[in-house]
Amino acid sequence: MAATLESPLEDPLRSFVRRSVLELGSGTGAVGLMAATLGADVVVTDLEELQDLLKMNINMNKHLVTGSVQAKGGRNRRLSFSTRLHTDGRLHIL
Repeated sequence: MAATLESPLEDPLRSFVRRSVLELGSGTGAVGLMAATLGADVVVTDLEELQDLLKMNINMNKHLVTGSVQAKGGRNRRLSFSTRLHTDGRLHIL
């Protein structure tokens, strides 16, 4: 995400609009939430122990989100990269 924001070729405020973003090891989800605030469709992931925190942070900040954001993951779950995650069939930012 930092490389995208630093790119001189893209307007940082528009570079995330309608992009598909997967954040691995999200922790609190702050980076993914920022991308969703800038218009990206984001999946934040982390261990099972952090799912409640991720979901709480998403809920507390949903009024700022202009794209979409969802929490996935957990110790016993495999992530499914379905077409619902990628609007045009590809992942834009990982």
